Parts: sequence; structure tokens; C-alpha cells
Amino acid sequence: MSERKTAKEIVLETLKKEKRPLTPKEIQKLTNLNYNTIRGRLQDLKKEGLVVRTENGWIYKEYLKK
Repeated sequence: MSERKTAKEIVLETLKKEKRPLTPKEIQKLTNLNYNTIRGRLQDLKKEGLVVRTENGWIYKEYLKK
């Protein structure tokens, strides 16, 4: 039996996979998750220090150019 991933895990994995800033709309197209769910999970991930919002979209913190 496979484990079902949470929306937060899916959003984070998508940002890690793409390695570039993504808007919530782009994440929605890639994942088919609800737009408002994505926005909420991005805020959760931001509070946890895992993602950063840039002028071009959201990016996994480790990929942010210093």
C-alpha cells in the first residue's frame, strides 16, 4: 500500500523538481491541486523556512541564488 502525499509535500517536491521560481498558477498546472490549497501550503512552507517568494514566483530555498 503506497502512502498518499500531502498537498504540502507535493508543492515542495514540485518546487525542488523544477529548480526555478514558480507561480501558484504554474504549480496548479503541474500538480492539479486546488489554487487556494497551493497558496496556503506555500505560506506554511515559507513559515518553515523551506521556500522563498521572489519577484518571479516561489522557489525552494536551497536554489535561491545568493
